[in-house]
Amino acid sequence: MTPGSLLSVLLLLCCACTVWCAALCNNRCCSFVEGFPARLKMLRENYSQIRDYYEANDDLDIVLLDQSIVDTFKTPFACHLMDGILRFYLDSVLPRALATVTAETRNLKPHVESIQQIFDQLKIEVTNCKHYFACKNRFDINVLNSTYTKMEDKGLYKAMGELDLLFNYIENYLASKRRRNVA
Repeated sequence: MTPGSLLSVLLLLCCACTVWCAALCNNRCCSFVEGFPARLKMLRENYSQIRDYYEANDDLDIVLLDQSIVDTFKTPFACHLMDGILRFYLDSVLPRALATVTAETRNLKPHVESIQQIFDQLKIEVTNCKHYFACKNRFDINVLNSTYTKMEDKGLYKAMGELDLLFNYIENYLASKRRRNVA
């Protein structure tokens, strides 16, 4: 087999898999999960534009998004954790990040707003698809809120500086739901 024909076969298989996988999604929740990588790419692109600023201002040694969150993302309670964390970022962190934009940091604003919009859409989808994620008892977000509050002004930098961790947690959680719950 020539390299050109091998490439053609691989391309055909790739296209067939894409069509086959797309055909398996016959509901909104499955389509949301399968389409999330594109949103994740947008989140990471926007975050790459603001990461240096927030990480440079994060001088705290404590981790906000700790191992307990990683572990909870691997449990049947993960959808509630995700709902709580998205609410935390949408209600506390991102509005504060936007409120603290100054003339010197105005270039951060469109990227923070984009993250906020994607998180808002994600929260709606997670809420609407609780049955798809087979949610169990709620995750208690109060510990995260309490730690964030104790950090005072530095909490903003910590929470924004750890967004890349959150993106990874969300990606792993949603990836674990891909094609597994296709019905």
